Amino acid sequence: MFLVHKMILIHEKDKSFNISWVKSETDWLKKLIYTGLIICSCWFAALLIVIIYNLNKSFIFYPLWIGISALVYWIGYVGISKSQQLKKRIELRKKRIINFKKNLLVEQKKTKGFSKVENHVKVNKSYLNSNLSLETLANDLNLSEGYISQIINKNSNFNFNDYINSLRINDAKAMLTNIEYDNYTIIAIGLEAGFNSKSSFYTAFKKLTGKTPIEYKKSVRDI
Repeated sequence: MFLVHKMILIHEKDKSFNISWVKSETDWLKKLIYTGLIICSCWFAALLIVIIYNLNKSFIFYPLWIGISALVYWIGYVGISKSQQLKKRIELRKKRIINFKKNLLVEQKKTKGFSKVENHVKVNKSYLNSNLSLETLANDLNLSEGYISQIINKNSNFNFNDYINSLRINDAKAMLTNIEYDNYTIIAIGLEAGFNSKSSFYTAFKKLTGKTPIEYKKSVRDI
């Protein structure tokens, strides 16, 4: 009992474990040891009484038998409780693994769906079409509008319009920073990038960059 108690104390002092978790798991073992020591003390006292007073009466050992019965009952109770806790934890772990796999499949499906949308929009340069809409894209990809809107929002943090406009603005920024396009007006660059009017180009550009196209061009050229 002494050696086991010493091992438990050493285990509790191991800083590589979460101390609160370790103590919650070892407290019942220490209580078991303390209870065993009390029973051993009762047994020793009963023997002393028998030897000193030369008594050999069974009732002297009643407290010992009652203590042993209580100890056996308590060990059984703790064992059942621990087994039930373990069973619940196993069930919970299985449920968490199932949910994790489901969420992983959903995420993979969403990522795959977004890649399909992104490839169609970027590779085919469909964002340059000023008439591109969520309905048009859904028909082209044979997907629902709600699904496309959801995966764009999930993977780009943009709604559909802002996502498409961000691609158009990237094209416009590339032309604004290239001296080869200096002979073209700002409006022409905006329309070429896929916007259908000067106002929509300026509004979207200001919203996503914080600057107007002219301000952006000047700030880049000044650098």
